[in-house]
Amino acid sequence: MPPDLSGEPLGELKQWLAISTAGEDALLLRLLGTAWQVCLQFTGITATQWADLDEALRHGIIRFAAHQYRERDERSAGHLPTSIAALWRPYRMVRL
Repeated sequence: MPPDLSGEPLGELKQWLAISTAGEDALLLRLLGTAWQVCLQFTGITATQWADLDEALRHGIIRFAAHQYRERDERSAGHLPTSIAALWRPYRMVRL
């Protein structure tokens, strides 16, 4: 379950997308929640709060949510872009 992303994370995403109204907030929060889950699955990290994550992980979540928003009508929206994977890869837990 993602934490409350309606404060700082939502503000950062809206700034990234240049959205100044609250009309898209519900959609943006769902996209942030999805990006949060993808990040945790990709890295294997268990975090419960936004502040628990390093800056690169938070930045990747914002960028992935923005990617999903911009590409929401395209088939590629769910695909993790390599630029975001590169931000998260150093945090990925390696299992042997």
